[in-house]
Amino acid sequence: MAKFYVESGSNLQEVVVADNLIEALLKALRRVSDRNELQLADVVIVNERGFVWQREGHELHGDEIVIPTRLLLGEPAEDIQN
Repeated sequence: MAKFYVESGSNLQEVVVADNLIEALLKALRRVSDRNELQLADVVIVNERGFVWQREGHELHGDEIVIPTRLLLGEPAEDIQN
């Protein structure tokens, strides 16, 4: 198991232990949604390096997964524009 950082704006910043990125995402979403109403930014970022928004320049690395929130919530991929 590894430690993952899951974030979406300032409303979701969770550190979780999980087997993979997807499990980490699900654990973080469950944890936050149990505490309060979940408000997500445009994307959700999951990685093992730390919170992107705390980095100088908000630099992303190749091993981080960035998921559009609308896709995560079930909007068809063809409706999401880059």
